[in-house]
Amino acid sequence: MNYTYNNHLYYTIGGRKFGYRETPYEKYEVFAGKIDEDHFRTSSWRQELKRTADCVLSEYGKDLIVLLSGGTDSEIVVRNFLEIGHKPKCFTLKFKNDYNLPDVEEAIAIAQELDLQLEVIDFDVEDFFWSGEAAEFSKEIDCCQITYLMVYDRIKKLGLPAVMGGEQFLRRQVTPTESWWYHVLRENEDASAMRFSEKFKIPLVNEWFSYTPEMMMYYLTEPEIQELIHTRYNYKLASVSSKNRILRKLYPGIRVKKKTHGFERLLAFNAEAFVQLGLPLIRRLEPSLDGIAISQLMKDNGL
Repeated sequence: MNYTYNNHLYYTIGGRKFGYRETPYEKYEVFAGKIDEDHFRTSSWRQELKRTADCVLSEYGKDLIVLLSGGTDSEIVVRNFLEIGHKPKCFTLKFKNDYNLPDVEEAIAIAQELDLQLEVIDFDVEDFFWSGEAAEFSKEIDCCQITYLMVYDRIKKLGLPAVMGGEQFLRRQVTPTESWWYHVLRENEDASAMRFSEKFKIPLVNEWFSYTPEMMMYYLTEPEIQELIHTRYNYKLASVSSKNRILRKLYPGIRVKKKTHGFERLLAFNAEAFVQLGLPLIRRLEPSLDGIAISQLMKDNGL
């Protein structure tokens, strides 16, 4: 099962590919494939997005579903399927008590604008947590992020190949003497998508914007990203606040959105859920990075 192109992006725990943590001291490592230099010279970030849509559609089939969250990432995903002539079925989760109503309204607006079939699924996220259902599911796939768990839960019930999107998230690692930026693939969150697919045999793409090595490197060599990661005193610790502006430049025509999601109205609950869900899981007690250093990626690809 491929989660990225030929599974070029993957993780190991204690050397086990797509594995589970068995002791606190096993090393967690993330690996990424190298670009095809000839392909890299002739393609582009936009072309790699369409290539991803082609690859996923070819491998997963026309019955695949897309999580249309209402955010920029999922909008770009569905637009790329449309660019290759496929109109995907989409779903979005609507939290009880309208916690994420602005996101649901945005997802509906995108679906209407693009003439997409969208299923709005009601979801009681608080009951999912307090009933213990989330905790049981968490232990099955070593995941302590409830936002991921509720999407996996719905995909499992639907039983169909799915695309979650997944931004190319960059973060700064800071030590007392230095700092550096890395591509994020978190052990207890992002990597759980691969564990979910392996366990339940349901194809799932959670790394759309890192699907090919070439797409990763086009983004990392984008001038604004280079400025972000090389400006020493910009005081930024992640790419979140820069992402939407950069994506609108790379992909003109996408909708302008506020940075909102339902858990911004449930911050205390989300933090408590993260802590509680993580308690039964084996903690990592060695200093692995939840990703791979950008400097290493650039070096490996001769850039």
